Amino acid sequence: MNNGTQDTSLADRPPNASRSPRAVVNDEELSQLKRELMQAEVRLAKARATAAGAEVDVKVLNARLKAFAK
Repeated sequence: MNNGTQDTSLADRPPNASRSPRAVVNDEELSQLKRELMQAEVRLAKARATAAGAEVDVKVLNARLKAFAK
């Protein structure tokens, strides 16, 4: 008999429904996460610059090799 209440299983719930929001945000932890994110962004920028530099080196060396082979 259906009395109007439904029993929802975990599969029927939205993915974030079982998570409770954090009541207290630790300012120190937030600052640390921001700092780590900034450091990761700097590392990524350096890696991209290194990759771009390597691509230029390959193109230059390839052009020199083709010119030498002629």
